[in-house]
Amino acid sequence: MKLIIENFRRFLTEQNFISEIPLEQDEDGNIILYHVSGAEDIEELDPDIAAKNLQNYTTVEYRTWDRPRVFYFTRLGQVDTGIGEIQGIPYRVKLRPEQLYPIMKDPAGLSSLIEQQKWMEENIPEFAEELQTAQKCTGEEKDVSKWSKHICNKVSDSFGLAYTEDRFAGKRLMVNNPKYHHLKPNTYEMVANLAEERYNSIGFIYPQSGEEENQIVALWRKVPAEKLDKDFY
Repeated sequence: MKLIIENFRRFLTEQNFISEIPLEQDEDGNIILYHVSGAEDIEELDPDIAAKNLQNYTTVEYRTWDRPRVFYFTRLGQVDTGIGEIQGIPYRVKLRPEQLYPIMKDPAGLSSLIEQQKWMEENIPEFAEELQTAQKCTGEEKDVSKWSKHICNKVSDSFGLAYTEDRFAGKRLMVNNPKYHHLKPNTYEMVANLAEERYNSIGFIYPQSGEEENQIVALWRKVPAEKLDKDFY
């Protein structure tokens, strides 16, 4: 039984969510990524260092999420959809495909409302207190209108989501209550934490400007790098 559990855990942490994305690979199945930098002789690409030297084209990305990260192209000669070719010294890194999580497709549902509710329960005391006082509905009750809040399996969004019910305002999910809006997690930060915790992911992959042929990778962990012996463009 112990071996079965260990193998199942290994399966969970080795899922390849990007097998359908056409990416360059080496003979060992590693994904090859490219980074263009103005610095010479880099042996390791470190997000903390990159965050201290932001370029104009990366500051836009940081408006929605401020975790330090390094951005990569997924093919030789790829241009930034916003500014075109990026001048500098090209470097190459290699990753296992299991280390990247497709943030926009979110196949594991890490940005779902139920995950938000779990995060808020663990990190927002007043939300947790309110959630604990919610009465549990089995779906068999004939009249729950007298309950101020309850968890019900009849909520269409997802099983286990709690909502408040007001005679005049109607039903509202607790995670969407305006009084908690300023306390809610940054979606990218929450998904990054969950992806790393559950699947050992160290970065996101996503289509830049929505263009599937222009996949971009953002890594929040430092990785070894080697300088290319040829031009990137």
